[in-house]
Amino acid sequence: MSRTDAHAPLRIRLARGEVSRIEVHDHTDGVCDLPDLYDPNQVWHFGGGHCRWDWLPDGHGLCSCGLCHCGEVRRRARRLERQQTRRDLRATVLEWNAGVNV
Repeated sequence: MSRTDAHAPLRIRLARGEVSRIEVHDHTDGVCDLPDLYDPNQVWHFGGGHCRWDWLPDGHGLCSCGLCHCGEVRRRARRLERQQTRRDLRATVLEWNAGVNV
């Protein structure tokens, strides 16, 4: 694993305070039971209430872990998609340089 900050594990980024969090409220029982954001015992608290904190690892709510995007299951499909995108972009560049789209 690289030693750069971009590749730091999630637990390290959480300890440094680099990962954004967002409140998710569910007041079905009429009470807000959102845990304290700065309580270290509540960081990995799952369940026990309706309101919770969600992590925003990339700032947009998209998790990069293999569990969230079916890592190994969709690996081949994602690779094929990247290769097709490269081929399409290359064809577009060749057309542009040939003056077809001018």
